Amino acid sequence: MTDAKYVLCRWEKRLWPAKVLARTETSAKNKRKKELFLDVQILSLKEKIQVKSSAVEALQKSHIENIAAFLAPVSSEEFTGFKSIHTLLEEEEEEEEEPPRILLYHEPRSFEVGMLVWLKYQKYPFWPAVVKSVRRRDKKASVLFIEGNMNPKGRGITVSLRRLKHFDCKEKHALLDRAKEDFAQAIGWCVSLITDYRVRLGCGSFAGSFLEYYAADISYPVRKSIQQDVLGTRFPQLGKGDPEEPVGDSRPGQWRPCRKVLPDRSRAARDRANQKLVEYIVKAKGAESHLQAILHSRKPSRWLKTFLSSGQYVTCVETYLEDEAQLDEVVEYLQGICRDMDGEVPAHGSGDRIRFILDVLLPEAIICAISAVECVDYKTAEQKYIRGPTLSYREKEIFDNELLEERNRRRR
Repeated sequence: MTDAKYVLCRWEKRLWPAKVLARTETSAKNKRKKELFLDVQILSLKEKIQVKSSAVEALQKSHIENIAAFLAPVSSEEFTGFKSIHTLLEEEEEEEEEPPRILLYHEPRSFEVGMLVWLKYQKYPFWPAVVKSVRRRDKKASVLFIEGNMNPKGRGITVSLRRLKHFDCKEKHALLDRAKEDFAQAIGWCVSLITDYRVRLGCGSFAGSFLEYYAADISYPVRKSIQQDVLGTRFPQLGKGDPEEPVGDSRPGQWRPCRKVLPDRSRAARDRANQKLVEYIVKAKGAESHLQAILHSRKPSRWLKTFLSSGQYVTCVETYLEDEAQLDEVVEYLQGICRDMDGEVPAHGSGDRIRFILDVLLPEAIICAISAVECVDYKTAEQKYIRGPTLSYREKEIFDNELLEERNRRRR
């Protein structure tokens, strides 16, 4: 027992496999006897504890077999066992020795809820995902890609069952190598997360689905490693659009059926939200007192200050409102305010009233409306106006494609 490199000890009311780091001998109450304590590290965790040598037993092959049997699906006829660690327990301890791998098994041919799978999405390589639901009649499944900012409650995307591969399929290593070519750090993190989940199942420290594990505090150490390096880890943009079935790869010369591309609804949603701002400004005249206070110097305005100190010509004006009809309605209303206050509008250059409306009155009116409609203070509303509309992933993708098409057209 005293020479064992790996032991089975009790921690957190469970039996855990652990690696022996050091041995300490101390005097007991009876001075004639000495007690031996072991400094151990729980496998798959960074937790280090000290236990009595009399309270542990050497880690045997039978213990590993029991753990593997606990892990084996009742998620199976093709369970082939695990890789024996009997020889590993007899090897000399190395400085960076990996913990024993306690489970290598083949998953069943069918797909079930909670299974880990591979799925290829658009131009990106095959990527690990979790099955959220299965519609056997339609032969389709809803899957959620494993990412650094994954939402366990997300809807995922719906795909055909024939496009899924079990995570432990024969092509697993080839799929990993392909993903490492462009996303080495990201795919490494995904594999670490899956491995930690499986080891915790085997050790009995967690019982539940992968998505429950991801949402639980027990997975925080692994999730934290990616959250601390968000800028340095690049993930593929997977399933950011509508939850519709992506188009798979096709071989050269193979006919690919056309699919209906649903319109992006993000812009329509923003226009509906902005309509409330327009009605507050034009119909309710809710921003009029705010504009009057600025024009009579009762309130400071960064927009007025910039207007008075800037040059005569401006190359671009950010309007926040994307719908031209909404913009025209607000500008027409602001022109009426300027006519009513003729002579009180600050003079600038050639007295371009339109520029004064776009540079000063328009932003001030919209910021005032955002503050009132969304119940936020002026500074928060001003920051939202400066940031501008938040574009969806599909909108950015469409815009990038349009730029590429325009560039290619000019080169011809």
